[in-house]
Amino acid sequence: MRLPALRAALLLSAACASQSILAHDHAVLRGRLLFADHEKPVVRVLDLDSGEVTHSFAVPKANPGFAGIEGGRFVAIKTGDEAGTVRILDSGLSYEAHGDHVDVEKGPVRLTDLLLTGERPAHVISGHGQLAVFFDGIRPWEGKSSAKALLVAIDDLGKARPAITEWPSPGPQHGIVVPLGARRWLTSVPNPAYVRGDDRKASSRPDGFEIQQQDKGAWRRLASFNDPAKADASCKLYHGHAAAGGRHVFGCAEGEGGGMLVLSRDKGRFSARKLAYPDERRISAIKARAGAKFMVANYGKAAPYDALLRVDPAAQSLSASDVLPVPGGQPACQFELSGNGKRLANLTPDGKLRIYEIAPAWKELASFEAVPAFDCQYGARTPTPSLAVIGGNAFVSDPLNGRIREYSLDSLKQGLDLPVEGKPANLAGSDAG
Repeated sequence: MRLPALRAALLLSAACASQSILAHDHAVLRGRLLFADHEKPVVRVLDLDSGEVTHSFAVPKANPGFAGIEGGRFVAIKTGDEAGTVRILDSGLSYEAHGDHVDVEKGPVRLTDLLLTGERPAHVISGHGQLAVFFDGIRPWEGKSSAKALLVAIDDLGKARPAITEWPSPGPQHGIVVPLGARRWLTSVPNPAYVRGDDRKASSRPDGFEIQQQDKGAWRRLASFNDPAKADASCKLYHGHAAAGGRHVFGCAEGEGGGMLVLSRDKGRFSARKLAYPDERRISAIKARAGAKFMVANYGKAAPYDALLRVDPAAQSLSASDVLPVPGGQPACQFELSGNGKRLANLTPDGKLRIYEIAPAWKELASFEAVPAFDCQYGARTPTPSLAVIGGNAFVSDPLNGRIREYSLDSLKQGLDLPVEGKPANLAGSDAG
């Protein structure tokens, strides 16, 4: 690291620590940030207190995908190898809430020995103390497929040999398994036309779900939301899921019978309803934070999605005021909610990071020239910056210039600007929220 940048980083950390000492009689540690390299098969750990890269781990391919896991200690790494391996990184971080702040304890960082493998790893979902990794399976016309989900208790991820439960999918699908607690799981139902494989235009996205209970290796269906004749009991071309406040929201197709499927449970009974889109567009990805009233999704007719949609899962309807067009008609690209869910960071292809207030109305609060302009289309060969939010701070990787930058969602000021080795791309932050 260059000395001036390191000195500035340490001065900023010291200033933050001084403020924390005055407020809490001790310095509140900031944690760690995981980042991949666009060109080299390695993931690195950046210590946000010292500004130094403290750990490096070899992986099979450059720029693997990350998924945060409930609790903030572990991060799933989709390595991209031929075996479809998902590894688990133990960040060593633990958290203790104290009302006005959260204390961070730093333990050892390690890449665990756990290997979760399967055909085409995709959605990684965690909740209620459980982790579910879904493997889509290969296309049916390419051969026999073995789509499945592997389920592991989060508290067991650090063990040498954690117990793993397998849920066998009825067929290949770009599906999902969602932990619901009490050994109950929501499982997606594959599209029969896709499973047959005789129509290569059939979508791999599922159209419905089932609630299942798992007990001693047996699976028992408790409820079904897989009736295409009923709008409130199906989710055509599902993609996008988030959960908060006891409600699960799933993105379904636009048009007649479309909208978002809102699943909730009352006194042990599961029920669902449709929340219509404000117009003829749909969502594809949705983000939520515990305790926040609103979720936020990308929104459009098809990729690239060029708007953001504010979603209140308890609302009876949404309106045009919930829609935020992305400036310049750009793709929404990358977006993340602050830890309290009140503000949103949005990184767009023009290289700008915009900070928005979500309620009572969409309002742009700040805009930063974060990185050079880039291509955020899926499969782009050029280096793609990444966005991660930890609490009230947004972090942006700049692969072209080899830097990671920080922006406060509260003070609306830039913080750290650190040079790092290689071309930092995908980011993942450990976050107790």
